[in-house]
Amino acid sequence: MKTTILLAGILLYTNVALAEESGKQLFNTLCLRCHTTNPGKGITKVAPPIFAVVKHVRSAYPQREDFVQQIVDWVEHPDKDVSLMQGAIKKFGLMPKLPYKPEEVKKVAEFLYDEKATPPTWYKKHYEEKHGKNKLQ
Repeated sequence: MKTTILLAGILLYTNVALAEESGKQLFNTLCLRCHTTNPGKGITKVAPPIFAVVKHVRSAYPQREDFVQQIVDWVEHPDKDVSLMQGAIKKFGLMPKLPYKPEEVKKVAEFLYDEKATPPTWYKKHYEEKHGKNKLQ
């Protein structure tokens, strides 16, 4: 009984804490483990880096509201047939459906849209090798 109450309290605290977190904090908590931007030695890449995801989604959905909704929809229902990153699916597999609340994902997506992240120096060469020099913006 005490264990059940303790676990319920921890779960409630966690849900309240996540609800109060900023988009950046939520990204760091929920997304960064897989969508690392600069994997170091010994770190296995399991998903495309987030700056690449943002670039692809922003290219297809340049308006903030559409971008945010696309991210929310994708996290709720990942679907290889409508993916904007077919190469990433071939390399990493399809992202699993995650049990995140839409309001949490929305905060993350708003943060990602508003954040002006600069890709690492290695990305330009990688992208040009895969897609050609004229496509990188």
